Amino acid sequence: MPGRERETGVARPRPRRSLGQNFLRARWVTRLFAEWACDRRLLLEIGVGEGAVSREILSRCPDSMIYGLELDRRLVPLAAGLSLVSPWFSMIHGDALHPPLRLTAFDGIYGSIPYNITGPLLSLLALEARQPAMLLLQREVAERLAATPGTRTYGRITVLVQAVYRVRLGRVVPPSAFEPRPRVYSRLVYLEPRPDAPPESLVRRLEQLTRCMFSERNKLADKVASRCLGVPRVSLSSFAGRRVYELPVEDFIRLASREGIWPGAARL
Repeated sequence: MPGRERETGVARPRPRRSLGQNFLRARWVTRLFAEWACDRRLLLEIGVGEGAVSREILSRCPDSMIYGLELDRRLVPLAAGLSLVSPWFSMIHGDALHPPLRLTAFDGIYGSIPYNITGPLLSLLALEARQPAMLLLQREVAERLAATPGTRTYGRITVLVQAVYRVRLGRVVPPSAFEPRPRVYSRLVYLEPRPDAPPESLVRRLEQLTRCMFSERNKLADKVASRCLGVPRVSLSSFAGRRVYELPVEDFIRLASREGIWPGAARL
C-alpha cells in the first residue's frame, strides 16, 4: 500500500489496527450515503479516512457543504485533497469523541465508524448532537440499536439511542466492501431525531441510570432501580415483576425523571 497514490498525488498510508481503520471501497455504499446527504446543506463526516464517501457526496450533491473530521494526521493531507475537487469541503484534524465543533450546527452527521469508538460515539450523538445521522456500524451493534425490550440484544445503548432517535436499519455491508477486510459484517443505520425526545439534562440522567441498571440486566427491575436511584423499593412497585432488560424505553425515561433522588444517588 505505501507508495500507491490517489488522484490527490498523496501517498496512501497503511491502515492502523489501533485506530480500527478499514477504508470503505464499495461505490454502491458511498452512493447510498450520497442519496441520504443530498437533502442536507451542512454535513459533518466522522472519520474521513481516504475520503471515498465525501468524494461521492461532493460529486452528487452540489448544494452540500462538508466538514470532515479525521483523527489520523497521516490521512489529513490525503483527505484535504478533496478541497481540490470542491470548495465545499473543509478538513479538520480532531477526535470525534471530543469534537472541536458544535454538533448541533450540522444538518446531518455521517460516517463509516471504527468499531472501537462506536459505543462512546453513539452516546455523544444522543447527548449532544440530536441531529439526523447515517452511520455504517458493525452489524451486531446496528441491530442492537433497533432491538426491542425482552430480547437478548436489548441493552443500555439501545435505550439511550431510542430515547432520542427513531432507528431504521439499512443494508448489510460485507467485509469485501472494505480494505483491509474486517472479520465482521457491517450494516447501515439511519437515526432520525424524535420530536418528543427528552431534554439533554434528562438524557444525561438516563445515561447514568442505564449504565447502572444494565450492569444487572437479568435481575428484577424494581430491585436494581432501588439501588441505582437510592430510593425505597416499595416506591417502585409499578416496575415490579419484570427484569431490567424487559423494561421499555418509556419506563427508563420515567425512572430517570423522578424528582429529588439524584443528589443522593451516589452509586451512579
